[in-house]
Amino acid sequence: MPKKVECRYCGAICDLGESECSKCGANLSDGISHATCDRCGIPLKEGTDPVGNCVTCQTHVFLCEKHKKRVENDEVYCREHETECFIATAVFGTPLHPKIDLLRNFRDEWLNGHPIGRIAIRTYYEVSPPIARYARRSERLRMILQQLIVEPGLKLARAVLRRK
Repeated sequence: MPKKVECRYCGAICDLGESECSKCGANLSDGISHATCDRCGIPLKEGTDPVGNCVTCQTHVFLCEKHKKRVENDEVYCREHETECFIATAVFGTPLHPKIDLLRNFRDEWLNGHPIGRIAIRTYYEVSPPIARYARRSERLRMILQQLIVEPGLKLARAVLRRK
């Protein structure tokens, strides 16, 4: 959970682990603790409740009003998991499956380096969370996605990354 502390003397926002304010040097032990938005890092009002728990790791997720609007059906992801391979994670049942690492490498090493690849990534992150949500509840859909999306994606990733 991202936490910040507001210096009572100068109002600077500092990391919770710091003992002194980076702006004025005051002791932060009596500072005002704040949660920050997991997406943009802005401090949230004191006492703000999390919008939910990350679907993947179950940690609390804090979002500002702007980012709360983008939450679909109460499914939220922490910063670490917001760029997951949603469909492959739903198919394999875990984000830690070794085949998902291959897909992540393909995304990071090849797709990110090409304009069309970046468009594909952006589109995937817009359309895949609802598909993954249904897949987690349907064995049949998981099997279809594995055959039509995950396995072909893995073959493409192996072929492309092997050439590098």
